[in-house]
Amino acid sequence: MGKKDRGWIKLHRSLQDSNIWDTEDPFDKRSAWIDLLLMVNHEDRAIFINGHRKVIGVGQRWTSVRTLAERWRWSKDRVMRYLDLLERDSMIRLDKTQDGTLLTVINYGFFQYGRDTDKDANKDTVKDADKDAGKDETRTIRRTIKNERRESGSAASNSFSDWEVE
Repeated sequence: MGKKDRGWIKLHRSLQDSNIWDTEDPFDKRSAWIDLLLMVNHEDRAIFINGHRKVIGVGQRWTSVRTLAERWRWSKDRVMRYLDLLERDSMIRLDKTQDGTLLTVINYGFFQYGRDTDKDANKDTVKDADKDAGKDETRTIRRTIKNERRESGSAASNSFSDWEVE
């Protein structure tokens, strides 16, 4: 199959409930990619990390290598190599912390809405919002952490990878 755009299909998250998905066999690379697309948020969601409320945006998932290794029945090293490959290919972005990893699917809006959003009257807003959803959410989390640290009197770090939830 070439790189030519051949259209898109929607996959419902209930696919994960089917017998073919729920098997003891390890995932292959393609299944792991589809699993990531199904795992990430399709709407903003608030979660608690060490007692602190954090909003994880559209196209993002708070996870860990250990969690993915268990889910896909892979070694942690294999998961890390796979995620590194996806990141090098600009398919995902990883923001690693002590408490987990914020995984962002780059261009999630393309996978969710496809190019048919051109027919939508709000097409530019939808595309721009989806394109920048991960960046904006990461900035919001950074700002929240910085404010929390300032309020608690600790030095604020400018690097998201240095994030420590107190």
